[in-house]
Amino acid sequence: MLVKDIMTISVSSLPPEAYAPSAVKIMYSEDVGIVPVCDIQGHVLGVVTDRDILMRDGLNKTLKEIMTSPVFTADIKEDVHDAALRMSECGVRRLPVLENGKLAGMLSLRDLARKKIFTAEIGHIIYDVCNKKP
Repeated sequence: MLVKDIMTISVSSLPPEAYAPSAVKIMYSEDVGIVPVCDIQGHVLGVVTDRDILMRDGLNKTLKEIMTSPVFTADIKEDVHDAALRMSECGVRRLPVLENGKLAGMLSLRDLARKKIFTAEIGHIIYDVCNKKP
């Protein structure tokens, strides 16, 4: 099974010049904890999570100032097991999905949970996220 088969397609992104409250609004309205930061062509420059905003006292800062970069990503044609392994190894719960180098969607634990065949991967990812050294 490929990443494109289970990823979330509808993903909002923001430019690096946007301020954190714009990301908070997206997170709240779409019930997500991450917003990709993209240039005008759709290349992912970084990501901003709810944690980034809180830990970096970012409410009055631009996304460029608080985003996490570089970003771990998955390719749209990648095998889901390989992407899940990367999530586990990197200690992340979500991966922006790229097609030809541009944002195409997002792969999250939620997406993996919808397919019961990924329960082992989910367990490894959760363990690694919880035990990741800051």
